Amino acid sequence: MQPGKFDHAFQVKLDSWTVFQHRLHQLFSQREIDSIQRAQRTFNKKNRTVVYLSFENRFASLGGLAAVSRLLPPMLSKRNERVVCFTPFHSGSSAVREALKSGVLTEVFSDTVLHLCNYEGVLSCYKDNGSEVPTYLLRIDGRFCAGENPYDYSDKKELLYDSLAFCAAVPFTLYKLGLVSDLILHANDWETASVAITSKFAIVSNVLKNARCILTLHNSFDSGISREDKLKFFGIDIPGYTILQCSIPWLNGPLTTVSSTFAQELSGDPLQYGFFTDHLQHEFAMNSPLGIENGMFGESRCTCPQTIIRKARKKEFEPLLQRKKNLRKQFLSLLSRNSFAQCIGKIDDDTLEDTTAIFFMSGRLDMMQKGFDVIFHAFERLKRGSAKLVFCPSSVSADLDFFKPFVTRCEGDIVIWPFKLPLEQYEKCIAGASYLLMPSLYEPFGAATEGYIHGTPVIARGTGGLWLQVEPWNKCCIPRFYDYLIDKDSTNSRPTGFLYRESIDDLVAAKQWRPLLELTVSERIYNPLYQAIVSSAEAALKSAADLFQDETGYAEMILNGFDMLNKFSWDEPVKKYRKVYDTASIRGI
Repeated sequence: MQPGKFDHAFQVKLDSWTVFQHRLHQLFSQREIDSIQRAQRTFNKKNRTVVYLSFENRFASLGGLAAVSRLLPPMLSKRNERVVCFTPFHSGSSAVREALKSGVLTEVFSDTVLHLCNYEGVLSCYKDNGSEVPTYLLRIDGRFCAGENPYDYSDKKELLYDSLAFCAAVPFTLYKLGLVSDLILHANDWETASVAITSKFAIVSNVLKNARCILTLHNSFDSGISREDKLKFFGIDIPGYTILQCSIPWLNGPLTTVSSTFAQELSGDPLQYGFFTDHLQHEFAMNSPLGIENGMFGESRCTCPQTIIRKARKKEFEPLLQRKKNLRKQFLSLLSRNSFAQCIGKIDDDTLEDTTAIFFMSGRLDMMQKGFDVIFHAFERLKRGSAKLVFCPSSVSADLDFFKPFVTRCEGDIVIWPFKLPLEQYEKCIAGASYLLMPSLYEPFGAATEGYIHGTPVIARGTGGLWLQVEPWNKCCIPRFYDYLIDKDSTNSRPTGFLYRESIDDLVAAKQWRPLLELTVSERIYNPLYQAIVSSAEAALKSAADLFQDETGYAEMILNGFDMLNKFSWDEPVKKYRKVYDTASIRGI
């Protein structure tokens, strides 16, 4: 990590942020604009309340957003920010239903007619009595009923309607709770972004006295919205073809994202501007996104006893290595026990030596982002028996069929567990594996630190927040668009794993990403960009398997990972988010 450079980039972008008010004239009359501006001038920074909005919560959690939403608000509260959290009542979640049944969730108000913009619904509100900061779950009849996965609708428009309904309900619920002024609405991802619009309508309608809105992107996902749906919900055709296009111009403070490198990628990486965020480049050009690195998602301390770590610091690595071998045995025992009917393949004990590296990879089966397919192509190229691969996709789809031929061709070297592991078993897998794999095509922040907590080095594609979390043992190609953020000439004396990045010109990559991602996953291997990615991953896997046989080098890598944990405190992100709130409070009229 190079925090000085990241801090400088953050401050420059923060200082140069400019509010654009011309969009007001596209929605409101001059009299309404005057009322909004009068209301905003009464904003009192000293009395502000941060209203943290998240589509995920501790009952419906799928990734980094839920983790940040669990950790950041309490940390802000400890820094004397008044914080309340709003999130949907996902009625399809068994955990939500159980919390309601057990009394963890208690009703605040119910069956209230919600009317804001052009939307009407029946709203109820529940308080989460188990949260560190006041947290409210909003229930709207007919909405937030996808199931255990709150995003998983067969009709994707239903998720859009959930989003719009939630953003209409937030100002109304604030009014019902008596919170109507000096509000910083901190939205997260596109699902809550349109509160930047609904809050303006709430001021015009005298539902709120004043409120300012900022947005953090934890991903580059977006949702289209038709003119018909805009008229149906807002009563007016707001400029823009997607939720983020419509919402970003209405922010009262800088657009933020979860790492400085991902902020640079949003308008600099050919994968982003050539495919995922091509439609947002105008908005990014008006005000560059700010990167604020996340803190640790888990406990900020490693699981290894300090007595073993102290010996390792003195180059006495045997206790550390013995501990790792014991954890490996537990992992192998788990492998042999998890021989369920739905498992695909198996690890052959006959070719598994103590010096054979075991790679562990898990996550939602998202073939547009996670890069699991790259690893299977790269792993197949390794000498048979030289390494093993355990893959545990936490969600299952038809894409799982893509991996089955690899299992057959690499018989005895690959096993797939197509189900979400219980936390205890998941942690045993990470702790016992030789390496944790994170092959994402892009990763705004990532959780490589999960490996370090359990004493496991990480192999990752050089992208997003993974550049900051993995100090590579190997030389890794660094694209030009990262500019000064990543030092191309530095040599790393304290590696924590391996990074790989395809060596291909940015302009060539810009032409290749869209054709690549429009191919079926089975057809990707014929694309030259994809072939370059696979080759770079293959080299990293081969180097990692070789290093695993060097006990001293491998033990030093484990120790370096423990030390890396100290770099991901929540103190810095809290300090930076408060600066963003200050900017919105003072300059966000």
